[in-house]
Amino acid sequence: MNGWLALSLSLMLGQTPSPSPSAGASPTAESAAPQQGQARTPEEVEAELALRKAEVEELRAQTELLQAQQEAQRQEHQARIESLEQQEALKNTRAQELEQLRQQQLASMSRGYDWLITAADQLEAGEFSIGPAITSAQQELSNALSTSVGIGRGESARLMQSAMARISTVEGLVADRNFFLARRQVQDAGFELHLAWQLTLNRSGTTLVNQ
Repeated sequence: MNGWLALSLSLMLGQTPSPSPSAGASPTAESAAPQQGQARTPEEVEAELALRKAEVEELRAQTELLQAQQEAQRQEHQARIESLEQQEALKNTRAQELEQLRQQQLASMSRGYDWLITAADQLEAGEFSIGPAITSAQQELSNALSTSVGIGRGESARLMQSAMARISTVEGLVADRNFFLARRQVQDAGFELHLAWQLTLNRSGTTLVNQ
């Protein structure tokens, strides 16, 4: 009776009575929602740290390997440059040495040629005491030939040897009073010596090194 009266009063006041919760009602959204951000176990944390550490170590090893390769390339390049510079320095030194020998040879050949001119003039003038001039010419050609050992024996050396062979017959021809042939030998020796001088003049120290 009291319940019916309360219901009637609620209807008169325009209110809707709230249903009473039942024992079998479903739980609220808050209680039904799953829990988020659950804490990881120490084993999981340790495994992740170990993985990151391994990645860092691998990256460091790759960096060190790259740096070592670059350093090896740099050292190889530097060694190649130093080797080329050393070769060039040796080449220049050798060229200077050969040029000095060439100048000495040219000087000896020039003096030898002057002595042959003196001997030819003496024979032309009927002066047959040509021994000193011939001996001096032979000495200068011998010096020039000894120098050619250092710079290489070529056509100029062959011409000087031929000239020396001719000169060696002159005094004997004069002693036999074969003055015409003696003059001819002196002239031919002078011609060969002049050719040898020209060939030597056209060869520089650098040219000799590159041969």
